[in-house]
Amino acid sequence: MVARTRGRISQAMLFTLASVGVFDGSEALAQGYFNRAKPAKKAEAAPSKDQAPPAAFSQAEIPKVEMTRIPVNPDDAIATVNGQKITRQQLADECVARQGEEILDTLVARTLIDQALRAKKLEVTAVEIDNEIENVAQNVAHVGREAWLRTLAKERNISPTQYARDIIYPALALRKLADKKVQVTAEDMRDSFEAQYGEKIRCRLIMVDKLPAAQGIWEELRKNPAGFEKLAQERSMDAGSRSLGGLLAEPISRHAHPRNVSDAAFRQLVDGDAQDKDPSHKPKDGDFTGPIQVAEATWIILKREGLIEGNKNANPKDERIRKNVYDMIYEVKLKEAMSTTFVELMDAAAIDNKLTGHVKLANEKVAENELDTNVQLMSDPGRSQTEAGEPQAAPASSPKLPTPAAASADVVKQVESLQRAPVKR
Repeated sequence: MVARTRGRISQAMLFTLASVGVFDGSEALAQGYFNRAKPAKKAEAAPSKDQAPPAAFSQAEIPKVEMTRIPVNPDDAIATVNGQKITRQQLADECVARQGEEILDTLVARTLIDQALRAKKLEVTAVEIDNEIENVAQNVAHVGREAWLRTLAKERNISPTQYARDIIYPALALRKLADKKVQVTAEDMRDSFEAQYGEKIRCRLIMVDKLPAAQGIWEELRKNPAGFEKLAQERSMDAGSRSLGGLLAEPISRHAHPRNVSDAAFRQLVDGDAQDKDPSHKPKDGDFTGPIQVAEATWIILKREGLIEGNKNANPKDERIRKNVYDMIYEVKLKEAMSTTFVELMDAAAIDNKLTGHVKLANEKVAENELDTNVQLMSDPGRSQTEAGEPQAAPASSPKLPTPAAASADVVKQVESLQRAPVKR
């Protein structure tokens, strides 16, 4: 399978984990879940004329799954038009021509997950699917299960069977496959506690795509620190903050992603030089950083607008807080492990795609499509970028930025001289 095809599958799994289905038997599992008998309700007295109708969805509005017998032989009629039959083979050929490559990608991913589960003697049960749908409906969508399924059917055109089979199932399967890979360390706990309960910086930002441009702006700011907002409006690449003079919508937390940005921001705008005991040199509002490289073609300069004090009453030894912090870290790491697990399955697989004519050898690593490098500067390490359980957002992880390209010795010296200390008004 070529890089284009494999990259598309891997990228979809990395950021949504919702585009894959499950193995053949899982459809029966999903059907069994949605069609299993439900306890009969007690008869209720009919409301009087003066009573308001009950606040409930009508039965007609609730999506149902009904088993339909579909012709299986290629020459069987799948439909007839004025007595002329359209065969199952004709329909299959049309589907392959229109969406065959996309659906085949889904089947490839489905098969990889199936094989991995069987190899580890794991399974996802109907009860687990039931519990997860209930959990998503109650805790994420904040509605009842039937209302949630109705919303998916009406607004996303996702049937209950498809939701269970193609979204909930693969997420649960990958969780089981990745679970043993997750470890939460003492350093993770400390960093996460500081990110949630520690101080945060309100900042403005200027983003450019080249180091010389960042250096030029930095020199202009040295001469006129008050011109930061105007420069952000005129020259920043970040569309979200540019119209606001570079003002970021959310403050930056310690250890936020990407770490090189939050670490540099706190080092230069909050902590300062630990060896410098002169209180007048302590960073303050209005200071700005030297150029910070975020990605290969992304450089930023941050200006401190204000410092938000942390929660001094929060105790890292409090069991309730420790559990919340641990659970958050575990979920974040699990999502990353789920993404890594699928990529490993794809890397190890031998795939002969007869539809496209491309072959991928076992253990052949194919270059990923270039990932989106938009920077979420304000995100905490545990903050989910998507709503768990959404059709486009089964458990997902924060994308990793590419490693910055190596710079020449001269460039490194220039950057170090610019980043050595923040500039003060």
